[in-house]
Amino acid sequence: MNQPQSMRARRTLALLSAPFAALILAVAPAAFAQPQRAAALPNAQAAQATRFDAAREEYEIGHFGTAFAAFAQLADEGHCEAARVAHQMVRHGRQLYAMEFSVAAPRLARWRELPGCPVALAGR
Repeated sequence: MNQPQSMRARRTLALLSAPFAALILAVAPAAFAQPQRAAALPNAQAAQATRFDAAREEYEIGHFGTAFAAFAQLADEGHCEAARVAHQMVRHGRQLYAMEFSVAAPRLARWRELPGCPVALAGR
């Protein structure tokens, strides 16, 4: 009597294990990808912060063209403070730096419309 019950238990386990295996295979990639995505975000932000600091150093030593190029690239990537500085360099370039920084209007508009940017960028 014990043997038929044991075979039934094995069959039931075999029938249940296929759906569970499919569920695990379906969910596992997402479960393992989340920590990697979360870890990548702080690394990307750290890299942007490093690049922003380098751009600021270029600005402070008077390498305005190099600084503007770096700020503009960061602004294109969504870095709010870089967008603010780059926009101000475009707006006041001639008066403050004795040089002009030109940017296409759509690009400048994207900088102004960055989501979550606490600094309102005045239009030009």
